Amino acid sequence: MKDFIEILEEESAKLGLVRPRIFRHKNMWGIITAFYHGRGLPPENDPEDPQGSLGAFAQMNYYRILVEKLKVLLRTLESSGHVPKGAGRIYCNSPYPEKTFALLSGLGVRGKNSLVIVKPFGTFLVLGGLLFSDTPEPPETSFGTPTYKGETFPLCGSCRACQEACPAGALEVPGVVDTSRCLQAYASHLSSVPEEILPKWGTLFYGCDICQEVCPHNRPLPIESEENSILRHVPSEKWGYLGRGIELGKVLESPDETLRKGIFRYSVLDMGWMHSHTLKRNALLALAHQPVSSTWISRQLSLLTEYVHSPDPILRAAAEYTMKKLAIKVRYF
Repeated sequence: MKDFIEILEEESAKLGLVRPRIFRHKNMWGIITAFYHGRGLPPENDPEDPQGSLGAFAQMNYYRILVEKLKVLLRTLESSGHVPKGAGRIYCNSPYPEKTFALLSGLGVRGKNSLVIVKPFGTFLVLGGLLFSDTPEPPETSFGTPTYKGETFPLCGSCRACQEACPAGALEVPGVVDTSRCLQAYASHLSSVPEEILPKWGTLFYGCDICQEVCPHNRPLPIESEENSILRHVPSEKWGYLGRGIELGKVLESPDETLRKGIFRYSVLDMGWMHSHTLKRNALLALAHQPVSSTWISRQLSLLTEYVHSPDPILRAAAEYTMKKLAIKVRYF
Protein backbone atom coordinates (compact mmCIF):
# COMPACT_ATOMS: atom_id res chain seq x y z
CA MET A 1 0.00 0.00 0.00
CA LYS A 2 1.31 3.41 -0.92
CA ASP A 3 2.00 5.72 2.00
CA PHE A 4 0.23 9.02 2.58
CA ILE A 5 2.92 11.29 1.12
CA GLU A 6 3.28 9.17 -2.01
CA ILE A 7 -0.46 9.24 -2.74
CA LEU A 8 -0.68 12.96 -1.92
CA GLU A 9 2.12 13.92 -4.28
CA GLU A 10 1.08 11.57 -7.10
CA GLU A 11 -2.54 12.74 -7.09
CA SER A 12 -1.52 16.40 -6.85
CA ALA A 13 0.72 15.98 -9.89
CA LYS A 14 -2.13 14.37 -11.85
CA LEU A 15 -4.37 17.29 -10.97
CA GLY A 16 -1.81 19.83 -12.10
CA LEU A 17 -1.21 21.24 -8.64
CA VAL A 18 1.99 22.63 -7.21
CA ARG A 19 3.74 20.04 -5.03
CA PRO A 20 1.87 20.25 -1.69
CA ARG A 21 3.29 20.87 1.76
CA ILE A 22 1.95 19.87 5.19
CA PHE A 23 1.72 22.11 8.25
CA ARG A 24 0.28 22.37 11.76
CA HIS A 25 -2.07 25.21 12.69
CA LYS A 26 -3.44 25.47 16.25
CA ASN A 27 -5.35 22.21 16.87
CA MET A 28 -5.36 21.26 13.19
CA TRP A 29 -3.03 19.93 10.58
CA GLY A 30 -3.35 20.75 6.92
CA ILE A 31 -2.19 20.52 3.34
CA ILE A 32 -1.34 23.61 1.30
CA THR A 33 -0.89 23.67 -2.48
CA ALA A 34 -1.42 26.10 -5.35
CA PHE A 35 -2.74 26.34 -8.88
CA TYR A 36 -0.52 28.24 -11.31
CA HIS A 37 -2.39 30.33 -13.87
CA GLY A 38 0.37 32.51 -15.27
CA ARG A 39 0.19 36.06 -16.55
CA GLY A 40 -3.03 37.56 -17.77
CA LEU A 41 -3.64 39.14 -21.16
CA PRO A 42 -4.08 42.91 -21.66
CA PRO A 43 -7.48 44.19 -22.83
CA GLU A 44 -8.11 45.14 -26.43
CA ASN A 45 -7.34 48.81 -27.10
CA ASP A 46 -10.39 49.69 -29.19
CA PRO A 47 -11.84 53.24 -28.99
CA GLU A 48 -15.12 51.87 -30.41
CA ASP A 49 -15.39 49.28 -27.64
CA PRO A 50 -13.53 50.52 -24.53
CA GLN A 51 -12.56 47.78 -22.10
CA GLY A 52 -11.33 47.67 -18.55
CA SER A 53 -8.38 45.52 -17.54
CA LEU A 54 -8.63 42.39 -15.42
CA GLY A 55 -5.95 40.91 -13.23
CA ALA A 56 -4.66 37.49 -14.24
CA PHE A 57 -6.47 35.80 -11.34
CA ALA A 58 -9.78 37.38 -12.39
CA GLN A 59 -9.73 36.48 -16.09
CA MET A 60 -11.04 33.06 -15.13
CA ASN A 61 -12.23 31.74 -11.76
CA TYR A 62 -9.08 29.87 -10.79
CA TYR A 63 -10.29 29.66 -7.21
CA ARG A 64 -13.26 27.60 -8.37
CA ILE A 65 -10.97 25.42 -10.48
CA LEU A 66 -8.67 24.81 -7.51
CA VAL A 67 -11.62 23.92 -5.26
CA GLU A 68 -12.79 21.29 -7.76
CA LYS A 69 -9.31 19.79 -7.86
CA LEU A 70 -9.10 19.78 -4.08
CA LYS A 71 -12.38 17.85 -3.94
CA VAL A 72 -10.81 15.14 -6.08
CA LEU A 73 -7.67 15.13 -3.93
CA LEU A 74 -9.71 14.80 -0.74
CA ARG A 75 -11.75 11.90 -2.14
CA THR A 76 -8.55 10.09 -3.11
CA LEU A 77 -7.07 10.49 0.37
CA GLU A 78 -10.32 9.24 1.90
CA SER A 79 -10.64 6.23 -0.40
CA SER A 80 -7.03 5.26 0.32
CA GLY A 81 -7.88 5.09 4.00
CA HIS A 82 -5.31 7.68 5.06
CA VAL A 83 -7.91 10.17 6.33
CA PRO A 84 -11.43 9.49 7.65
CA LYS A 85 -14.34 10.35 5.39
CA GLY A 86 -15.85 13.71 6.23
CA ALA A 87 -12.91 14.79 8.36
CA GLY A 88 -11.35 17.22 5.89
CA ARG A 89 -12.48 20.67 4.84
CA ILE A 90 -11.43 22.58 1.74
CA TYR A 91 -10.16 26.16 2.01
CA CYS A 92 -9.46 28.49 -0.91
CA ASN A 93 -9.96 32.26 -1.00
CA SER A 94 -11.30 31.75 2.49
CA PRO A 95 -11.14 33.34 5.96
CA TYR A 96 -8.21 31.03 6.75
CA PRO A 97 -4.72 32.63 6.47
CA GLU A 98 -3.61 30.95 3.27
CA LYS A 99 -0.48 33.08 2.91
CA THR A 100 0.52 32.17 6.46
CA PHE A 101 0.02 28.47 5.72
CA ALA A 102 2.19 28.76 2.61
CA LEU A 103 4.99 30.45 4.56
CA LEU A 104 4.67 28.17 7.59
CA SER A 105 4.88 25.03 5.46
CA GLY A 106 7.75 26.15 3.28
CA LEU A 107 5.63 26.18 0.11
CA GLY A 108 6.88 29.68 -0.59
CA VAL A 109 8.41 32.83 0.84
CA ARG A 110 7.11 36.36 1.20
CA GLY A 111 7.93 38.97 -1.40
CA LYS A 112 8.16 42.73 -0.96
CA ASN A 113 4.83 43.00 -2.78
CA SER A 114 3.32 41.05 0.19
CA LEU A 115 2.57 38.03 -2.02
CA VAL A 116 3.93 34.50 -1.66
CA ILE A 117 6.68 33.58 -4.11
CA VAL A 118 6.59 29.88 -4.98
CA LYS A 119 9.58 28.63 -6.95
CA PRO A 120 9.75 28.13 -9.91
CA PHE A 121 6.32 29.62 -10.60
CA GLY A 122 6.50 33.04 -8.97
CA THR A 123 3.31 34.67 -7.70
CA PHE A 124 0.77 34.18 -10.49
CA LEU A 125 -1.07 31.42 -8.65
CA VAL A 126 -3.94 30.85 -6.22
CA LEU A 127 -3.49 29.11 -2.88
CA GLY A 128 -5.68 26.53 -1.21
CA GLY A 129 -5.71 23.15 0.48
CA LEU A 130 -7.26 20.86 3.06
CA LEU A 131 -7.62 21.18 6.83
CA PHE A 132 -8.16 18.39 9.34
CA SER A 133 -9.14 18.70 13.01
CA ASP A 134 -9.73 15.99 15.61
CA THR A 135 -8.07 13.59 13.20
CA PRO A 136 -4.91 11.59 13.89
CA GLU A 137 -1.95 12.74 11.87
CA PRO A 138 -0.89 10.24 9.20
CA PRO A 139 2.09 8.31 10.62
CA GLU A 140 4.18 9.02 7.54
CA THR A 141 3.65 12.77 7.76
CA SER A 142 6.66 15.03 7.72
CA PHE A 143 5.67 18.59 8.51
CA GLY A 144 7.15 21.28 6.35
CA THR A 145 9.38 24.08 7.53
CA PRO A 146 10.21 27.45 5.99
CA THR A 147 12.71 27.09 3.16
CA TYR A 148 14.68 30.14 4.27
CA LYS A 149 15.35 31.26 7.83
CA GLY A 150 16.55 34.56 9.17
CA GLU A 151 15.74 36.67 6.12
CA THR A 152 12.49 38.61 5.78
CA PHE A 153 12.54 38.67 1.97
CA PRO A 154 15.07 35.99 1.01
CA LEU A 155 14.28 36.00 -2.71
CA CYS A 156 14.07 39.79 -3.10
CA GLY A 157 17.42 41.03 -1.84
CA SER A 158 17.89 44.68 -2.78
CA CYS A 159 15.31 44.52 -5.59
CA ARG A 160 12.68 47.29 -5.44
CA ALA A 161 10.95 46.63 -8.74
CA CYS A 162 7.47 46.14 -7.27
CA GLN A 163 7.79 49.09 -4.93
CA GLU A 164 8.89 51.44 -7.67
CA ALA A 165 6.30 50.19 -10.17
CA CYS A 166 3.25 50.62 -7.91
CA PRO A 167 1.52 53.65 -9.46
CA ALA A 168 0.04 54.92 -6.19
CA GLY A 169 2.99 54.12 -3.90
CA ALA A 170 1.17 51.47 -1.88
CA LEU A 171 4.34 49.41 -1.23
CA GLU A 172 6.59 51.97 0.41
CA VAL A 173 7.05 49.62 3.37
CA PRO A 174 8.36 46.30 1.97
CA GLY A 175 5.86 43.48 2.34
CA VAL A 176 3.08 45.76 3.58
CA VAL A 177 0.26 47.00 1.35
CA ASP A 178 -0.97 50.47 2.25
CA THR A 179 -4.66 49.96 1.46
CA SER A 180 -5.24 53.72 1.51
CA ARG A 181 -3.13 53.87 -1.66
CA CYS A 182 -3.70 50.44 -3.24
CA LEU A 183 -5.72 50.52 -6.47
CA GLN A 184 -6.97 46.96 -6.01
CA ALA A 185 -8.14 47.73 -2.48
CA TYR A 186 -10.33 50.51 -3.87
CA ALA A 187 -11.46 48.36 -6.81
CA SER A 188 -12.79 45.78 -4.35
CA HIS A 189 -14.92 48.01 -2.15
CA LEU A 190 -17.53 50.72 -2.52
CA SER A 191 -15.83 53.86 -1.28
CA SER A 192 -14.74 57.23 -2.52
CA VAL A 193 -11.43 57.25 -4.39
CA PRO A 194 -9.18 60.13 -3.24
CA GLU A 195 -8.40 62.80 -5.80
CA GLU A 196 -4.68 62.01 -5.70
CA ILE A 197 -5.39 58.36 -6.55
CA LEU A 198 -7.76 59.00 -9.49
CA PRO A 199 -5.02 59.90 -12.05
CA LYS A 200 -3.23 56.64 -11.19
CA TRP A 201 -6.26 54.44 -11.92
CA GLY A 202 -5.49 53.67 -15.55
CA THR A 203 -7.75 51.16 -17.30
CA LEU A 204 -8.19 49.05 -14.16
CA PHE A 205 -11.55 47.34 -13.81
CA TYR A 206 -10.61 44.66 -11.29
CA GLY A 207 -7.33 43.01 -10.33
CA CYS A 208 -4.16 45.13 -10.40
CA ASP A 209 -1.12 43.05 -11.42
CA ILE A 210 1.51 45.76 -11.81
CA CYS A 211 3.60 44.68 -8.82
CA GLN A 212 3.58 41.09 -10.11
CA GLU A 213 4.32 41.90 -13.74
CA VAL A 214 7.63 43.56 -12.87
CA CYS A 215 8.75 40.86 -10.41
CA PRO A 216 11.84 38.98 -11.68
CA HIS A 217 10.40 35.74 -10.28
CA ASN A 218 7.46 35.96 -12.69
CA ARG A 219 9.38 35.25 -15.84
CA PRO A 220 7.11 33.26 -18.19
CA LEU A 221 7.66 29.53 -17.89
CA PRO A 222 8.74 27.81 -21.11
CA ILE A 223 5.69 26.71 -23.12
CA GLU A 224 7.18 23.24 -23.50
CA SER A 225 7.77 22.76 -19.78
CA GLU A 226 5.75 20.28 -17.77
CA GLU A 227 5.06 22.91 -15.13
CA ASN A 228 3.37 25.12 -17.70
CA SER A 229 1.50 22.59 -19.83
CA ILE A 230 -0.21 20.61 -17.08
CA LEU A 231 -1.46 23.64 -15.18
CA ARG A 232 -3.48 25.29 -17.94
CA HIS A 233 -7.26 25.03 -18.09
CA VAL A 234 -9.77 25.27 -20.93
CA PRO A 235 -11.78 28.54 -20.75
CA SER A 236 -15.52 28.10 -20.27
CA GLU A 237 -18.52 29.79 -18.63
CA LYS A 238 -18.48 27.05 -15.99
CA TRP A 239 -15.12 28.35 -14.79
CA GLY A 240 -16.21 31.99 -14.80
CA TYR A 241 -14.23 32.91 -17.90
CA LEU A 242 -14.22 36.67 -18.47
CA GLY A 243 -11.40 36.99 -20.96
CA ARG A 244 -8.74 39.65 -21.21
CA GLY A 245 -11.01 42.64 -20.54
CA ILE A 246 -14.50 43.81 -19.64
CA GLU A 247 -16.70 45.78 -22.03
CA LEU A 248 -17.35 48.90 -20.01
CA GLY A 249 -20.52 49.84 -21.86
CA LYS A 250 -22.15 46.54 -20.90
CA VAL A 251 -21.35 47.06 -17.23
CA LEU A 252 -22.82 50.57 -17.25
CA GLU A 253 -25.94 49.47 -19.12
CA SER A 254 -26.71 46.47 -16.89
CA PRO A 255 -29.34 46.85 -14.13
CA ASP A 256 -27.89 46.62 -10.63
CA GLU A 257 -29.94 43.57 -9.72
CA THR A 258 -28.71 41.47 -12.66
CA LEU A 259 -25.11 42.64 -13.01
CA ARG A 260 -23.38 40.14 -10.72
CA LYS A 261 -25.41 37.14 -11.93
CA GLY A 262 -25.33 38.27 -15.55
CA ILE A 263 -21.98 39.35 -16.99
CA PHE A 264 -20.07 38.01 -13.99
CA ARG A 265 -21.87 34.75 -13.34
CA TYR A 266 -19.53 32.08 -11.87
CA SER A 267 -16.60 34.51 -12.03
CA VAL A 268 -14.51 35.86 -9.15
CA LEU A 269 -16.84 38.88 -9.20
CA ASP A 270 -19.91 36.73 -8.54
CA MET A 271 -19.54 37.23 -4.81
CA GLY A 272 -22.18 38.37 -2.32
CA TRP A 273 -19.91 41.05 -0.87
CA MET A 274 -19.24 42.64 -4.28
CA HIS A 275 -21.57 45.65 -4.64
CA SER A 276 -22.86 46.42 -8.13
CA HIS A 277 -22.00 50.11 -7.65
CA THR A 278 -18.37 49.14 -6.99
CA LEU A 279 -18.23 47.52 -10.41
CA LYS A 280 -19.96 50.45 -12.09
CA ARG A 281 -17.67 52.98 -10.42
CA ASN A 282 -14.68 50.92 -11.62
CA ALA A 283 -16.11 50.94 -15.15
CA LEU A 284 -16.49 54.73 -15.11
CA LEU A 285 -12.93 55.29 -13.89
CA ALA A 286 -11.48 52.79 -16.40
CA LEU A 287 -13.36 54.63 -19.13
CA ALA A 288 -11.70 57.90 -18.17
CA HIS A 289 -8.15 56.74 -18.84
CA GLN A 290 -8.20 55.34 -22.38
CA PRO A 291 -8.93 56.43 -25.94
CA VAL A 292 -12.70 56.53 -26.53
CA SER A 293 -14.22 57.51 -29.88
CA SER A 294 -16.70 60.35 -30.20
CA THR A 295 -19.04 57.84 -31.85
CA TRP A 296 -19.08 55.64 -28.76
CA ILE A 297 -19.59 58.66 -26.49
CA SER A 298 -22.44 59.88 -28.67
CA ARG A 299 -24.20 56.53 -28.32
CA GLN A 300 -23.69 56.45 -24.56
CA LEU A 301 -24.13 60.15 -23.77
CA SER A 302 -27.57 59.82 -22.19
CA LEU A 303 -26.37 56.89 -20.07
CA LEU A 304 -23.29 58.76 -18.87
CA THR A 305 -25.45 61.76 -18.06
CA GLU A 306 -27.65 59.54 -15.89
CA TYR A 307 -24.59 58.61 -13.84
CA VAL A 308 -23.68 62.28 -13.42
CA HIS A 309 -27.08 62.72 -11.76
CA SER A 310 -26.96 59.45 -9.78
CA PRO A 311 -28.31 59.61 -6.22
CA ASP A 312 -25.23 57.58 -5.19
CA PRO A 313 -22.50 60.15 -4.44
CA ILE A 314 -19.73 57.68 -5.27
CA LEU A 315 -21.11 56.96 -8.74
CA ARG A 316 -21.87 60.63 -9.27
CA ALA A 317 -18.32 61.70 -8.40
CA ALA A 318 -16.81 59.01 -10.66
CA ALA A 319 -19.08 60.03 -13.56
CA GLU A 320 -18.23 63.71 -13.19
CA TYR A 321 -14.53 62.90 -13.22
CA THR A 322 -14.90 60.67 -16.27
CA MET A 323 -16.98 63.19 -18.23
CA LYS A 324 -14.29 65.84 -17.68
CA LYS A 325 -11.55 63.47 -18.85
CA LEU A 326 -13.49 62.43 -21.95
CA ALA A 327 -14.23 66.05 -22.80
CA ILE A 328 -10.52 66.86 -22.82
CA LYS A 329 -9.68 63.83 -24.98
CA VAL A 330 -12.28 64.13 -27.71
CA ARG A 331 -13.39 67.77 -27.30
CA TYR A 332 -16.94 66.56 -27.49
CA PHE A 333 -18.78 68.10 -24.56
